[in-house]
Amino acid sequence: MIGVDWGSSTVKWFDGKNFGTGTPKGRSFTVGISSSQLLVKQSFYPICSGSKLKKLILNDVSTDLSVDPEEISVAFCQAEKLGKGCRFFIFVEKRERLRELPEEISSKAQITVDILGGISAALTLSETFTLIDAGSKKVAVAIVKGGKVERLEVLRGGYTYHLNSGELFSLMGEIAQGTVFLTGGGALSEEFKGELSKAVSFTVPKVEPFGEETPLYFNAYGLYNFRKSPCKAFFKSLSFLSQDVLKEKRRLFLIGGAVGLSLLGITGGLFINYLSVKRDYYLEKMAFKKELSKVAGEELLAPEIQIPEKLNSYRELADFLKINEPSLLYYIKGISNSVVKGVKVLAVEGTLSSGSFTVKGRADRDSSLKAFVDNLRHYFKRVSISSTKNTGGRIGFTIRAEVGSGNKQS
Repeated sequence: MIGVDWGSSTVKWFDGKNFGTGTPKGRSFTVGISSSQLLVKQSFYPICSGSKLKKLILNDVSTDLSVDPEEISVAFCQAEKLGKGCRFFIFVEKRERLRELPEEISSKAQITVDILGGISAALTLSETFTLIDAGSKKVAVAIVKGGKVERLEVLRGGYTYHLNSGELFSLMGEIAQGTVFLTGGGALSEEFKGELSKAVSFTVPKVEPFGEETPLYFNAYGLYNFRKSPCKAFFKSLSFLSQDVLKEKRRLFLIGGAVGLSLLGITGGLFINYLSVKRDYYLEKMAFKKELSKVAGEELLAPEIQIPEKLNSYRELADFLKINEPSLLYYIKGISNSVVKGVKVLAVEGTLSSGSFTVKGRADRDSSLKAFVDNLRHYFKRVSISSTKNTGGRIGFTIRAEVGSGNKQS
C-alpha cells in the first residue's frame, strides 16, 4: 500500500521506504484528496453501522444542501458512541473532484481526506494533540484527545491568506489542546511560524526518513499507516475482489473455511442486535415525523421531500409580498421625518418597483437643504440632488433617493 497525499498544489507519496512527488507507480494506494473544498459537519444518528447508514447520511446531506445526491459523495467516521446511537464526522465532496484523479490511481485506490492522514501520522507521536495542516489553499485544524478525534475544522484560504486575516491565530488561542503540531507548507514559512508563535506554542514534527521535509510528507506518511487511523472515512474503498487485492489477500481464502462456522454464531448475534437498533430507529423516526407534522400543520410522510417544498413555497410567497423589504410607508415616513425647519416638500413621486423616489420642494437656505439630504440618507441607500434653482431668495430642489438600506434601521 502506498500513501498518496493528493494535495492542491503538489502530489506527495510514501511507500514505507521511499518517498517523492508526482504520481507514483504501484498496485494499491490510500489517497488523501485535498480538503480545500471539503465540507465537514457533525451529526447524530440513532444507528451506528449498517448498509443503509451511508444512504441515510447521503440523503440527509443532499437535503440540507439542496443538491442532487448524484452530485456529491460523502465519507464518514464514528466520533463517539452515545446512549441511543452515534455521533459522526461527515465529509462532503463534489463527485467531479473525485473523478479528477487519474484512472491508474483511482482504479486501485481507497480515497479519503488528506487531514485524516495527518491525524494518523500525529498519533504515532502523541495521543492528545492539536494538528494544524497549513496548506497553500486551506488550513485544516484537528483536535484529538486520548486517541479520539474531538474536533475538525477546515478554514478556507491557505497559510499566506491567514497571515493577513488573523482568523486562524485567534482560533488557535481558544481551542488548542495538548501538543500542537504544525505541518504543511506553512511549517516551512518563517513569517507564518512567527505569527503563529504569538498565539500558541507549537512543534514542527520530524520523522524518518523525511527529516527536514517531514511537514510536506506528514499526510502521506499517515496515509501509509492509515489502518491505525481512528477515523477511517472513505469516499471510495478498494474492492475486495479486485485482482490486485486477491493476490495480496489470497491467504484469507485458504483459512476462510476453517473459521466459517464460528463466524455464523457471531453474525447471528450481530443480526439480532441490528434488528433491535433498527426497531428503535424507526420508532424515533416515526416520533420525529409526528412532531414535524404538528409544526407544519399537515401530515408529513416524506419530510425529506415535503419540507424543502414547503420552504420553497414560503420563500416564493415572501418574495411576492416583499416581506424581507421595507414597506412603502417606511420610505414615506422616512421622507416626512427628514424634513427640517426651512424645507417644504411639494411632491413625492416613485414606487418600490422602480427602486427610487423623486422628492421636489423648496428650501430657505443651503444649510437647510443639506440637513434635509443628510437626514434622507438614514432611510435610503443613495441620495443625490438632481437639480436646484434659486427663485425669489428660495432654493427650488429636485432630489433622487434610491430604495435600499440606509444608515438607520426602523
